Amino acid sequence: MFYSDINQWLIGAMTFALRYFVLAGLAYFVFYILFFKKLKALKIQDKFPNFKQLKHEILFSICAMLIYGLSTGILIYWYKKGFTKIYTDLEEYGIIYFVISILLIIVIHDTYFYWSHRLMHSHKWLYHFHKTHHISTNPTPWTSFSFHPIEAIISIGFVPIVVFLIPVHPYALLIFFTFMTLYNILIHLGFKLFQSNYFNQIFNNAFNHDIHHQKNQRHNFGFYFVFWDRVMGTLNDQSKS
Repeated sequence: MFYSDINQWLIGAMTFALRYFVLAGLAYFVFYILFFKKLKALKIQDKFPNFKQLKHEILFSICAMLIYGLSTGILIYWYKKGFTKIYTDLEEYGIIYFVISILLIIVIHDTYFYWSHRLMHSHKWLYHFHKTHHISTNPTPWTSFSFHPIEAIISIGFVPIVVFLIPVHPYALLIFFTFMTLYNILIHLGFKLFQSNYFNQIFNNAFNHDIHHQKNQRHNFGFYFVFWDRVMGTLNDQSKS
């Protein structure tokens, strides 16, 4: 039993780490090495991230991946004990609900992220942990999961809410976490992409999140959407400027 639990943790950690390092590494290679000269005009900040920053980001990302792996082991344990609403037969709820469930997870995560993120900026003892992420004032793809271990635990805290609240298939979780990783890399990319006004009216973007990292830490707390920032008056949209 002990070795089974260890294996589940290791597999979970390896899955999170492999997905993250492949996607973040590819993004960094394409934007910061391969096509940097061609894409330089889209770089939000003129300065190039230094090696010390990259080393810091990768080190704390590894810590976060280990914690996320542990959360996978806990999730599997809860499932085996029947504590969750995880189901394994796709036909039980149908393909339409399967798609809807992914969208629901995104909405739940966006809400959780906004309020937990804002809370970490509102209380000094929480910001003590969050400032590990904010050491990166010039975000890169590697900044995405550069978290203090305590923040990593907080950031994965939405998962129990999801699996206890709604029926969810493991494939839906897999698709969600892949999308979440991609979007997290996008908003930390350091390049101004998706400059459509329509897109920026609904979705968070790298430019506004870059501002949050630089100097304006009382605004732009959202993840995927600007809904909560707009409703709560914390949106500082300078993407048009």
